[in-house]
Amino acid sequence: MRPSPSRFQWQFDWKSVLAILLILPILLSLGFWQLRRADQKAALLADFEQRRNLAPVAISGVADYQNYLPVYALGAFDPQRYWLLDNRISHGRFGYEIMAVFTLADGRELLVNRGWIAGDQSRQTLPKLEIPSGQLQISGELYRNTEKAFSLGAEPLTDLWPRRQQWLDLDDLKGEFPALLPTTLRLSQDSIGALEIERMVVNVTPAKHTGYAVQWFAMAFALGLIFIFRNSNLGELLKRRKSNESQEQ
Repeated sequence: MRPSPSRFQWQFDWKSVLAILLILPILLSLGFWQLRRADQKAALLADFEQRRNLAPVAISGVADYQNYLPVYALGAFDPQRYWLLDNRISHGRFGYEIMAVFTLADGRELLVNRGWIAGDQSRQTLPKLEIPSGQLQISGELYRNTEKAFSLGAEPLTDLWPRRQQWLDLDDLKGEFPALLPTTLRLSQDSIGALEIERMVVNVTPAKHTGYAVQWFAMAFALGLIFIFRNSNLGELLKRRKSNESQEQ
C-alpha cells in the first residue's frame, strides 16, 4: 500500500471543474451587480436629500426635469382622462394608483401621480374619484422611472376613459399626447388633488443590496472551498496534521 503523500497535491475531477467554471462566475457577477445596485441606490438617496429641501419652482420655467425636484404647476385637471394603475397594494388593501392629465396654463400637458385610492376587490366597479375643477396650483416633486416595468403583454388600446391598466410608459403616450412633458409630477400630501400618499425613494436600501452581495460572495467562497477539498488532498493533510498534534499531546 502506497503511503499517503505528505505534500499538497491536486487531483482534478472534471465534473467539479465544469461546475465551478459555470457557477462561480455567476455567483461573482451577482455579487458585483448587487454592489453596483447599492451604489445606484445611494446616489438616488443623495439626489433626493439634496433636492428635497429646495424651494419649489414653477414647472413652466424648468428645462432639466431632474427627479425629486420640488415644483408647482398652474393649470387644470382633465375631468375625463386619467388612468387607474391596477393591483397597487397599500397596507394589505387592494387599490389603484391614479395618474391624471393636468393641462398647464401654457397649453402643455403634465402627467400627475395623485396617489393611491382603495378599490373594489371584486373588480366589478371602479372607485368614484373626485376631480378638483377650475384653475389650480398643485405642488410636488418631479419623478420619472427609468426602469422598464415588467408586463405580461401590451395593454389594449381604447378610447374609453378612465383607463385601467398595469403600467404607463411616457414614451408610449407621445402619439396620443404630443404636448406631454417628459416627466411626471408626484403630488405632495398637502397639495390640491392629492389622495393617499405613501412613497418610498427606494424599495431596497443600499445596505440590503450590500448584504445580498455579501451572501453571493459567501456562496462563491463556499463553492471554492468545496472545489479545493474535492479536487486535492487538503482534507487528508489537515486530518493527518490534527492526528499528529493529538499524538504529541
